[in-house]
Amino acid sequence: MPVTLSLKTAQYIDQDAQKIVSGLPVLHGEYGVPGEHIAFLRKFFRAHDTQTIMKLYRKLYMVECRRVSPLTRAVVGIAATVYRNIRSCGDNPLVCELLQLLAKPNMQALLYSHDKIASRDFTPQLHPEGGSDARDEPLTPGENGTEDGTGHVRVIQLIKDREPLGATLQYNDESGTVQIARVLMGGAADRSGILHVGDEILEVAGQSVRDKTPDQIATELTKMSGAISMKILSGTHRLITLRESKMRVRAFFDYNPIYDVLNPCPEAGLTFCRGDVLHIVSQEDPWWWQARREGERTGRTGLIPARQLQERNEIIRRYHSDDDVTTCSSRSPRGTSPCRFSPRIPRTRRVRRKMYQSQHSGGTPDLLRREYDVEDIPTYEEVDLYQPNADVFRPVVLIGPPGVGRHELKRRLLSHDPDLFEEVVPYTSRRKKTHEQDSREYHFVPREEMERGIINHRFVEYGEFKGNLYGTSYASIRSVISRGKICLLCPHTQALKLLRSPEIKPFIVYVKPPPIEVLCITRKQMRAMKTLEGGATRLITDEDFTDMLTIGSRIEDKYAHLFDAVVINDDIVKATKQLLIVIHELQRRPQWVPLHWLR
Repeated sequence: MPVTLSLKTAQYIDQDAQKIVSGLPVLHGEYGVPGEHIAFLRKFFRAHDTQTIMKLYRKLYMVECRRVSPLTRAVVGIAATVYRNIRSCGDNPLVCELLQLLAKPNMQALLYSHDKIASRDFTPQLHPEGGSDARDEPLTPGENGTEDGTGHVRVIQLIKDREPLGATLQYNDESGTVQIARVLMGGAADRSGILHVGDEILEVAGQSVRDKTPDQIATELTKMSGAISMKILSGTHRLITLRESKMRVRAFFDYNPIYDVLNPCPEAGLTFCRGDVLHIVSQEDPWWWQARREGERTGRTGLIPARQLQERNEIIRRYHSDDDVTTCSSRSPRGTSPCRFSPRIPRTRRVRRKMYQSQHSGGTPDLLRREYDVEDIPTYEEVDLYQPNADVFRPVVLIGPPGVGRHELKRRLLSHDPDLFEEVVPYTSRRKKTHEQDSREYHFVPREEMERGIINHRFVEYGEFKGNLYGTSYASIRSVISRGKICLLCPHTQALKLLRSPEIKPFIVYVKPPPIEVLCITRKQMRAMKTLEGGATRLITDEDFTDMLTIGSRIEDKYAHLFDAVVINDDIVKATKQLLIVIHELQRRPQWVPLHWLR
């Protein structure tokens, strides 16, 4: 069968390269260059990449010979003048279109780049001699210069919409002027490229700002739009331009800059809620990071408290909280764990502690030198996207107050799809009963062996009941995961810190009780029972409902930042369906997990 081949177009052959190839036989004949070297050179000069480079060089050489020069080096200034002159003719649709075009950041960046190239400003300089969008002016007697007695005053044109300046301002006590404290990435000031940290603002729109506060100047600039003229005294130094960070964090607390008295510029702050994933674009300031919400590429960059500052604030808040102080003083050394420890197990295992020390001036050093549990001060957790594995499922951990229905939800999931879900077989040191089988109800092991496992940290949680040890081991969880099933766990809340490891990668679901009115109706209709310590049962009472809500509130206060999902168990059938939907999404969509899980 005939095959039709596509015809190739003639390949471009550079004239200079062809001359070199034509002269290669001379090297072989007169100078004795080996034939393989001649073949290599012939192949090199006939290669497509070499031909393209030589063609590009010829084009650039021709342009250089023509000595093309720019018509102007102040396109930005011309554009600002045009914008200002035609703004009064806004009724014309063509004028409106031109105004919108000139106000776009991409167009401003293009014009700014043109002026940079026209001025041959190709390399960074410590003290730039002004951009094309600025003109130098001599210092007046009332304006300060640099240390050597010279000053660099620029009159700039900043084009922006009715948006914040994208920079925070501060008062300089030495010069008595307002200067740029920081430039927010992605803001109007950052996009313009003409405002820098340390620049002093002398005039705005032709009016002196010497008697105005930073807040007043920031408010005025926010209200302005279009071409804004500013007289700037350049700072004595320039910070190196930093690339945008790729760091993502999950916030463990709610934040509203309006209510933060420490925020240097609340208007430039970023509001977020606990559980939000934030893109940290700059950590240049050790106390105030720049961030935007993940996924909002066009979202505004704002200030958020850095981890060290938030830890300091939380320590002070807890110190002044009477409720927290009372709770800490009355709490037992082992916390609220219901487990009693065997006397053979040494109590040397303690939560790792860290000294939180602040170097911030004006703080309370005696308070900040106290010891605080690292895990008890949640701020941010660095995260990354985890792609679901079709063969390995993350364990589902159900957390909630006693009596909320966690075990019933687990039982319904097991009966719904026993091939997908599986619970962990716990370990115990008690004797096996006649109707029990090893590795079915429990793994029956001697007490000494279980105590050794506890000492060697092989158990996620453990406790003692009626003189016998019970516990859930890491090996049991790994065994379920290795069989390609979803491991279902209902541990005590204190086991969460041990479960959240790169090896387990748990998905934590908080089973939340409904309001007390709904709780009373639904549980009494089902004639819910409560199991007592001796094994006896009784009907649940209103007091039990109140205790359930109280314990649930405490769990949320302490562990809510660890929850991946929340299911309200107001109706067991509805809650089961909702939990199945959550687990289905877990298997098919990427999730944000701690970064160290993926390393």
